[in-house]
Amino acid sequence: MENKQQLGLDKAVLIIGLVIYGTGFSLLYVIFAPLSREIGLSINQFGILIAISNVALVFSSYYWGKKSQKIGRKKVFVIGLLSYGFAFIIFTFGIQIGLWGILSPLTLFMLLLVIRIIYGILIGGIQPAAVAYMSDSTDSSNRTKAMALIGMASGIGTMIGPVMGGSLSFIHPLFPMYCGAGIALIGAILAQKYLIHSVPEISEVNQNKSLKFYDSRVLPFLIGWSVAFMVFTSVQIISAFFIQDQLGISDPDQVIKFTSIALLSMALTSTFMQAVVLQVINISTQTLLRICFLIFGMVLISISVVDSLTEFFLAYAGMGIAFSMITPSLNAAATLSVEPSEQGEVAGFLAGAPVVGMIFGPTIGTLLYNLDPTFPFYYGGLGAIILGVYFQFVRVSEDH
Repeated sequence: MENKQQLGLDKAVLIIGLVIYGTGFSLLYVIFAPLSREIGLSINQFGILIAISNVALVFSSYYWGKKSQKIGRKKVFVIGLLSYGFAFIIFTFGIQIGLWGILSPLTLFMLLLVIRIIYGILIGGIQPAAVAYMSDSTDSSNRTKAMALIGMASGIGTMIGPVMGGSLSFIHPLFPMYCGAGIALIGAILAQKYLIHSVPEISEVNQNKSLKFYDSRVLPFLIGWSVAFMVFTSVQIISAFFIQDQLGISDPDQVIKFTSIALLSMALTSTFMQAVVLQVINISTQTLLRICFLIFGMVLISISVVDSLTEFFLAYAGMGIAFSMITPSLNAAATLSVEPSEQGEVAGFLAGAPVVGMIFGPTIGTLLYNLDPTFPFYYGGLGAIILGVYFQFVRVSEDH
């Protein structure tokens, strides 16, 4: 690929596709969560529908990442966006069937479950194809900046989803989800037109080799991803409860408002860091990796002792700063540690590792919270600091 350092039109379209992908995820929480009860689903069934696609993603991400080494990053990315668009339409229509009351709640749940599994299998190529595409088209000195743009795209999508859902749901509660699906199909068309098609050159010796997740070159960074998202989701899920129990806010509307402000402050600082600060400041992947988990841990521990909303908001903004460094440093470090012929496979692992953390995080967070409301933050911070100390001894290659 050409253009090893500048953000060309192809990369801009890639980022747009990832923003669309992130928007769909947040739309699901904004629109589907409140409608799930109206169509007769229990909270547990709602959780299963969300989790099952994550489980499918863990396995499909590696498959599609490896597939991108044979058919090219562009094809896998386009297939992923197309699948995302059509699967989102089908899933939204399934919710509509529930609103019409045509099927019993159990039958509807089984239908939506099958759709979510297929959804998780088919969209698994979006993230790994994007990471591998960026790896192919950037040199080692610009790798962290490129990975920061990928993280930025997810952050922007997370912010657009709630805005889109709130502003369009007056037409029909499901209209924002249909719009999200339509935008994904447009994104796939743009990707087909503007992404550069290339198939990595793989020698006959390497064609039959497969990168393993326990390979010492990448395992530390996969552990970092899993632990980071396990801690992140464990504290995210109990944020509203913490505001109620520790900060004395009892009115449900106020709790929703202040939880949204906290999460928005985190998203804004993370997006600003990745879109601006990390693009301007030249900091090595090694240095970024050595400091990010230490900062993350200290911020989390500080939340365990806050006693005002202002302190809570500032701490969440600090969490956004820390996370803005974690995601690009782990992706850059892993992609720099393997050969060009292995970029698709490592990208698949990088896409699946955080999902593993997301599967266990909510359960761990609620269990710790039931013991003490500060425990998820305190012990999450302690775990992050231990991981930060570990990364002081992990060497990041700058050769690939």
